[in-house]
Amino acid sequence: SNDYLGLAHSSKQHGIVESKYRELTQKQSPPFLGSTGSRLLSGNSAYALSLEKFLAVAHNRPCALLCNSGYDANLSILSSIALPDDFIVLDELVHNSLIMGIKMSRIPMNHVIFFRHNDVQDLERILLSLKGRSGGDDVNGCTMVIVESVYSMDGDVSPLEEILDLSSKFGANVVVDEAHGLGVFGRTNVNDLSINTSLKTVHSDSLIGGTGVLSALNLENHPALLAAVYTFGKAAGCHGAVITGSKVLIEYLINYARPFVYSTSLPSHSLVAIKCSYDTFIGIEGERLRSKVFHLVHFFRSNIETALKDESADYLLPSPSPIQAIICRGNEHCVEVAKKLRELGGISVFPIRSPTVPKGEERIRIILHEHNTEMEVVHLVKCILRFMKTSNANIGKLQGEDMTSKL
Repeated sequence: SNDYLGLAHSSKQHGIVESKYRELTQKQSPPFLGSTGSRLLSGNSAYALSLEKFLAVAHNRPCALLCNSGYDANLSILSSIALPDDFIVLDELVHNSLIMGIKMSRIPMNHVIFFRHNDVQDLERILLSLKGRSGGDDVNGCTMVIVESVYSMDGDVSPLEEILDLSSKFGANVVVDEAHGLGVFGRTNVNDLSINTSLKTVHSDSLIGGTGVLSALNLENHPALLAAVYTFGKAAGCHGAVITGSKVLIEYLINYARPFVYSTSLPSHSLVAIKCSYDTFIGIEGERLRSKVFHLVHFFRSNIETALKDESADYLLPSPSPIQAIICRGNEHCVEVAKKLRELGGISVFPIRSPTVPKGEERIRIILHEHNTEMEVVHLVKCILRFMKTSNANIGKLQGEDMTSKL
């Protein structure tokens, strides 16, 4: 589950949403359930427009456009913006929705180039090669660089400042998918972006938290940033997404983004749920929820690193986020360990197999949530060590020694 802050599970949050929805239905005329049409026809509303203004302010951008999902938002941007002479350079681990958006666009696939994951030097090499094709100061045509702020399979954070600065140097525009950054990171917990906690933590009553990695690093108004996508189906605990960007970009998408133009819009109940979620995670309650989540992240990593000793780096991916992963090489082995964790350990985890991840990097993907406890984390670590050992995992420190006794 990607319900990092536990809002989708929260009866308190449910009560808040239902109360606000009753208030709205008492004030507005029908429809009360479905929106009845697309935003360009009967599906628009004053509440949707006011919510978009709120979201633009929350993310420190001029304009915002609501979409039905993060997948729809990514399709909307990438299918409509790129022209045949343009180039798209994207991180090799970006989400399928970004790749599908490119395939829907007018850009030829030989103008689509992947760079090594989070490798700024490799990105620079590619941008330099594109610059050479044009013979000018900027890269040939228009170039977009596509990244995520937090990667869903590895849990690591993108070097956004370096990528944006480099893109600006080459005249390229950047699209950032903040699906796994929203609600989790923000201006008030910059420190949590790094495992070694070397970044400066900022605490101020004037700052709002949880609005993503771009806001945490004060990059929302970077000149190279074309757009950011924030998905509500993860930490926000509801549904939908928003694209933030310039007024020109948003007006263009309203008219040319096919997934937006031809989709029935979100119903009013979904819009209320989005607003209530933001009210929660940008406020005091959000700070409490994030503090609990990152306490569990550090607690989990400390326990499993202690157990695995020198081999922890070979099996525990270096993620500072609530997305953690244990490498279980080989699809069969990975499936076996995940099955035992579910059936014998009572732990809801699933195997991530190749080709979803590269061969040899199959893993057990672990999500830590606010509603988890330290006792559950200790149980999780013990079960991982036990079942990887009994499944003949090639972990030297587990051969002949029961590491669970050290927890």
